[in-house]
Amino acid sequence: MEMRRLGKTELQVSRIGFGGIVLPNVDVDQAVATLNRALDLGVNFVDTARIYGKDGDSERKIAHVMKERRDEVILSSRGPKMTYDGMKRSLDESLEALQTDYIDLYEPHDVSRQSMYDQLMAKDGGLKALQEAKEEGTIGHIGFTSHNWELIEKMIESDQFEAGLVTYNLANREAEDVVLDLAEEHDVGLFVMKVFGHMQLLKLSPPDEDRTPTIEECLRFALAEPRFSMILTGVKAPEEIEQNVRIAETSEPLSAEELQELRDFGDSLRRGYCYGCEYCLPCPAEINIPAIMQLLDYQERVTYEWPQGRRQYARFTATIEDCLDCAQCEESCPQNLPIRERLRKTHEMLNHPF
Repeated sequence: MEMRRLGKTELQVSRIGFGGIVLPNVDVDQAVATLNRALDLGVNFVDTARIYGKDGDSERKIAHVMKERRDEVILSSRGPKMTYDGMKRSLDESLEALQTDYIDLYEPHDVSRQSMYDQLMAKDGGLKALQEAKEEGTIGHIGFTSHNWELIEKMIESDQFEAGLVTYNLANREAEDVVLDLAEEHDVGLFVMKVFGHMQLLKLSPPDEDRTPTIEECLRFALAEPRFSMILTGVKAPEEIEQNVRIAETSEPLSAEELQELRDFGDSLRRGYCYGCEYCLPCPAEINIPAIMQLLDYQERVTYEWPQGRRQYARFTATIEDCLDCAQCEESCPQNLPIRERLRKTHEMLNHPF
C-alpha cells in the first residue's frame, strides 16, 4: 500500500483509509473481520467518531481490534461538542470506548456553522481542550472536519489545525477552487470523505445518458488528485475494503484524456444532491427528510410517470404540510440545500391519487 505524508502531522498514512461510519449497521463479528482484513491489506488509518452509532457504537467495535493491533494503526476520532467542557468530555468518552490511552488524530466534528466555529475558537473553547490534550499526550495531532468551505479556509489559515477531512467526488469538486492550494501553503494534510457521496453518487445519471458512476471511476478520480493524502472509504464488509484497495493498488494512473472525460461526466451530474447523511435529523416535526429528498432526486431524473414514487410518498406520516418552518434542517445541511423548497416540490409532484 502506498503511503503519503499527512501534512505537518508527519504521519505516513495509507492511500486508502478505513472509515467506521457504517460499522453500526453490522454486528461485532463482521466489523472485526472487516477491520482486520483492512489492516492485513496494509491500510493503517482507521477513522471513526463519537456520533457513529448509539453510545459510540463504531468506536466500541473498533476497540475489539485495537486490543490486539493498536500499534499497527493511526487512529482518528472526533467529538461533536465545540465548547471546552463538551470537547473534553467527548475525548474522554472516545478514549474509553476505543479502550486506548492515546488517539493519533482528534477533530471537532463537522464545523459547518459559524456558531460552531465561534464556540470552537473562543478563548476557552473546544480548541483549547484539544491543545491541552495534545500537551498531556492523550492525542497526537489536532484536525478538523467540515462541509463549509468558508469555515474550512478560516481553519486552515488559523494554523491551529494539522489535518482536515473534506468532501471531494466527481460531482462535488469545490475543494479545487481555493482549499487545496491553501492547505498546501499551510501544510495542512487533507483527506477525503464522501468519495461515493454516501453511495448516492453511484445512483446518479446525467439527463441524457443511461449510465451511473462506478466505484472504480469514483476512486480513481479522487486518487488522481495528488494534493489529497488519503481517500477515506466507509466499509462494512471485507470484500468492500478488498475492492477499494485493489483499485488503488492495481489501477493505472488516469491519462489526461481519461481524467478530462471523468471531469466532464462529473459536470453532467447534478450538483447539490442529497447525500442521505441525515445531518438534518431529527426533525422536530418528525419528517423523514432524507428519504423524501431521495424520492425527489429520483423523480427528477426520470421522464416517465412513476406511480411507485407516489405510493412510497403516501406512506410518510409527516410531510411538508407538518413542517414547523424552523429551518433547523437547512442550518444543519452540509450541502446547503433548500430543504423546505425541495420538500414542497416533492409534495407537489408526488401527493396525487393513483
